[in-house]
Amino acid sequence: MKKFFRHFLFLILCLSCYTASAGTDDNVGYIVGNSYGVGPSDQKWRETGPNGDATVIFRYATSTNNLVFYKPTQLGPTGVKLQWSQLDTASGGGFLYCNRSDSTSGSAMRIENAMVDSGKMYGSHKLFNTSVPGLYYTLLISNMWSAYGTVTNVSSPGIYIGDSAEQYFSWYNPSEDVLYWSCNNANSTRKYWAVGGIYQTLTIEFYTDTNFDPTVTQQIKLSSSSNYLYSFKAYGAGQGINEHSYFIKIDFDLLNVKLTNPTCFTAMLSGTSVTGSTVKMGEYSAEQIRNGATPVPFDISLQNCVRVTNIETKLVSTKVGY
Repeated sequence: MKKFFRHFLFLILCLSCYTASAGTDDNVGYIVGNSYGVGPSDQKWRETGPNGDATVIFRYATSTNNLVFYKPTQLGPTGVKLQWSQLDTASGGGFLYCNRSDSTSGSAMRIENAMVDSGKMYGSHKLFNTSVPGLYYTLLISNMWSAYGTVTNVSSPGIYIGDSAEQYFSWYNPSEDVLYWSCNNANSTRKYWAVGGIYQTLTIEFYTDTNFDPTVTQQIKLSSSSNYLYSFKAYGAGQGINEHSYFIKIDFDLLNVKLTNPTCFTAMLSGTSVTGSTVKMGEYSAEQIRNGATPVPFDISLQNCVRVTNIETKLVSTKVGY
């Protein structure tokens, strides 16, 4: 009985020690960086973790998309939005890592941006420049998450990047069971568990003002003062951990997005006096016109119209009266 009691007491003490070193109250720290710290499938951490920044470029669609805007009379939304769902930074080598050592602070992660401020606002949100004069945008991150149920505290409607000088959010995993077999392995400042890529749901909304006057099929670029639009980084991650904290930088390729003026892709003439694109109006003297010439009816049929509310027609004559 005494032997059993000593063994039972030893188990209790061991469990107490484990709870003190890796319980639910302990901090779990998160950093980001490149894929260097991602091991093979059966080993999700390396002693050094990431060893540099990662730059991830997302492209909007693989085929051409025409964005059509009205000529505005004042600053306001165009009603045109580009939306992405489940964008994964792992596709460009950007990974989230966790650490559960005594040194981790569990501090929040910061969003920084290199977007060019237009100096304009709409609906309490800052507007940022594009490569097209008079065309502006906002960038909203409405959701962020990673693998193994790792989530953030970003709440609805999300984060409008650049609205404030400093923007932060925090990572956490509500499951102690998951942390037990994942982040608990990274129990020193030399070890970092590769959680996965950062998934994001993004919306770019466009705005215009009276300076907007695009050329036909003009390409759009989101203006930046660097080689990226925004980034993630953990500052103050903890002593011995800060040295392993890098950037994930995000940029967008809108190569397949073109501006198009309101148009109709098909216009057909019809009538008894129509031949192709020519309407035979006849010949009239000035006196006949003054007295009321015979009308020549014809129809213009428009199809596949995009954002067209009114049309203006111009008649060109091959003969000039004298």
